[in-house]
Amino acid sequence: MCGAKAPRLVKVRIDSAVLMVCDKCAKYGTPLEKKRETPVPVVFQKPLQKPRVAQNARRAPHRQMSESADMEETVLVEDYGEVIKSAREKMGWTQDELARKIMERKNVLSSIERGALMPDIKTARKLEKALGVTLLEKIK
Repeated sequence: MCGAKAPRLVKVRIDSAVLMVCDKCAKYGTPLEKKRETPVPVVFQKPLQKPRVAQNARRAPHRQMSESADMEETVLVEDYGEVIKSAREKMGWTQDELARKIMERKNVLSSIERGALMPDIKTARKLEKALGVTLLEKIK
């Protein structure tokens, strides 16, 4: 912005424009992070203790846990976007059709397939069930 020759430039967003500017001018915008080349695996952890309930409170019937009690962590597979997309295409479904089946928005599904958005554990389970794939791996 200032026109000074700088040895290092920083990528920032100023209003709606993305610019490469010197360190002095970078304070006028929002710095943009570089996109990571390899996705970082996400670890979902189960709570270790059950929430406390008042002694005189009525308890609602609860479901049996289908997963073993000793499982503490679940990890999202590294290439989850590619797995979802190839399974969806193999079934002959569009993104709209799959989104309706798992009750999610199409743009959310599109972002997940691109790898721009990591699904939460609930969405990952719905995708596993609908597509017959494995997205979550157990770590013991």
